[in-house]
Amino acid sequence: MYESLKILSFIGARVGSKGLKNKNILDLAGKPLIAWTIEASRCSKYIDRTIVSTDGKQIAEIAKQAGADVPFLRPTELATDESLLDEAMQHCVQWLANNEHRVYDYILLLQPTSPLRTAEHIDQAVEYYFKNKKTRQDILISVTRAPKKVGWLMQQNQSGYIGFCFDDSQRGSRRQDLPEYYFPNGVIYLGLTTVMQHLSKNVSRLLPFMMESEVSIDIDSKKDLQEAMKILRNRIGINV
Repeated sequence: MYESLKILSFIGARVGSKGLKNKNILDLAGKPLIAWTIEASRCSKYIDRTIVSTDGKQIAEIAKQAGADVPFLRPTELATDESLLDEAMQHCVQWLANNEHRVYDYILLLQPTSPLRTAEHIDQAVEYYFKNKKTRQDILISVTRAPKKVGWLMQQNQSGYIGFCFDDSQRGSRRQDLPEYYFPNGVIYLGLTTVMQHLSKNVSRLLPFMMESEVSIDIDSKKDLQEAMKILRNRIGINV
């Protein structure tokens, strides 16, 4: 809870995965991958409840063992490659209202494939959001700074010529003169519950929360898993 506002932490973890099979529950430095996100969420001083929405019984059991609430299994039609997280969050909010008569003011969305995020990151993001948001429609989105040279990015048109993607790139050749660009890292999202249920459509008021690239690894391949493994083992004092 932040002041008097209730915050629900939502972790979506469907069974299907094209890159790494069963990646949400793969071992990572002695814990299932999803457990790192659950632990960070549960250790946050602002989160009222941590819920995992999954269509898999094995993921559900592991999530419960890690301390998360799994009050339902997500319908399979909401867990396909084409399914939006919006729909999964809508299902969660509706289920809680219908079955528990519970309503949360805000939703914190955490991807289980970002294991380097800590409770401290979450707390900092929550504090940053409430201190800097301008409207009720604002959504916090975690980002990393892109290299300045991204401003020189070019693309090919239908005529076969290439041109700058950003107008600012054409106004100066010095790297230091280019504006700042950002990459969304997918680690943390936070917004009003009614707004987060339509996250994919509410992209006009995104409040950037800066994070270091070192903690922004998104597990999608064996290489990502190995890199995260090294960082976590160093963090907890285990020799690689």
